[in-house]
Amino acid sequence: MSFWENIKMALGAIKSNKMRSLLTMLGIIIGISAVITITTLGNTLKSTFNNAMSLTGSSNLIMAQLYPNDGDYDIDIDISDYITMDMVEEFMDKYPGKFYFGSDTSAGEGTLINSKNNTVNVSILGGAEGTFDSYAIKMLYGRKVTFRDSLESRHTCVVSDVFVEQYFKNKEEPIGKQISVTVNESLPVDFTIIGVYKYNEMIMGNSGGVKREDLKTNLIIPYSVALEVNNRYRDDLFYSVIFSFDKSLTPEEATSTLEDFFSEKYEYNKNWGVKVVTNEQLMSVMSTAINIVTVIISVIAALSLIVGGVGVMNIMLVSVTERTREIGIRKALGAKKKTIKGQFVTEAIIICLIGGIIGILLGLLNGELVAIIANKIVASQPDYADLLGNVKVSPPVGGIIISLIFSTLTGVFFGLYPASKAAKMNPIDALRYD
Repeated sequence: MSFWENIKMALGAIKSNKMRSLLTMLGIIIGISAVITITTLGNTLKSTFNNAMSLTGSSNLIMAQLYPNDGDYDIDIDISDYITMDMVEEFMDKYPGKFYFGSDTSAGEGTLINSKNNTVNVSILGGAEGTFDSYAIKMLYGRKVTFRDSLESRHTCVVSDVFVEQYFKNKEEPIGKQISVTVNESLPVDFTIIGVYKYNEMIMGNSGGVKREDLKTNLIIPYSVALEVNNRYRDDLFYSVIFSFDKSLTPEEATSTLEDFFSEKYEYNKNWGVKVVTNEQLMSVMSTAINIVTVIISVIAALSLIVGGVGVMNIMLVSVTERTREIGIRKALGAKKKTIKGQFVTEAIIICLIGGIIGILLGLLNGELVAIIANKIVASQPDYADLLGNVKVSPPVGGIIISLIFSTLTGVFFGLYPASKAAKMNPIDALRYD
């Protein structure tokens, strides 16, 4: 009997017992559907995460961090071991226009009184050009706070468009205006506005439901001034320091440049060195973590396929018993053992494959439904929508192929015993079966 005849007979047997065949497939359908749903969501999450990171421009961030030469983080660290602001300044002077200081520090809370005698609250953040990359802050007009502003302790600041609405009620031009900020309920400090950025709820971390006029946004000032207003001059020592690098540099070039600079600075330090990590590497670690979690959960979900396979074997044994006379007649007419075995194995494979295909379609449908729900949630939060964009389903091509192969192997494995039992039947005993 040819392969195609086996398939034709298998489909005929499935068609004649539709309900039983569907119930037999159920375990396979659920198992494959769960695996495809999970891998689809994992791929979609990874894709959305990578897109969000690329849109923010944060892929050009790099961090230099102290690490112990012997790997023991419990070792004491002296003041002389820290990365200093002098090192940072030397590095910036050595590579002008290539790297931007991106570390930040909080200077606490500030309050202002607007022209209508209303209080405007702000959080005060010290930083420089690279800080805007770290927080994915988009400038609307004016300029950013710079590292030079920090070195010269200029009392400049960049405010949000929300702050402009809150403080300048008559829509004045804010650039060049001087504002007086009471920092941490202490004496007021004067700053000159040099730029305005677009407020983003997701980046700034305010919870939803707060009216725009009541939002607390970041007032960004030079790093050194943030230390000055809080009398925290020791904070110009760094355990880790963040930079953003120019688009003309590749992550590899930026990494080697920083490594060369700091390896020279720490050449004679017996206890501590500097490790350089790019945001691209952190993204890769995150993607790997998502992949590992996806695989682990998929394997757990795939265990239900064993239950489905046992169900297939059980039904195939019932089918063999019901078709005993048919098997006896075929063997009496000269059918070989391998022909009988091939017929029943093919039937088991077809059942598992159909179940696998239905499971794949259901899994992809589940992924689409989750994407629709996610897009509705994102659309209801405009600031999130700017960053996340449209959540698109990323079907796992590899997962689909593996699912089809696994379905086939399940059919072979769990169909083999019933098929062997059918092939070994004595034709005389089979013909006597009533």
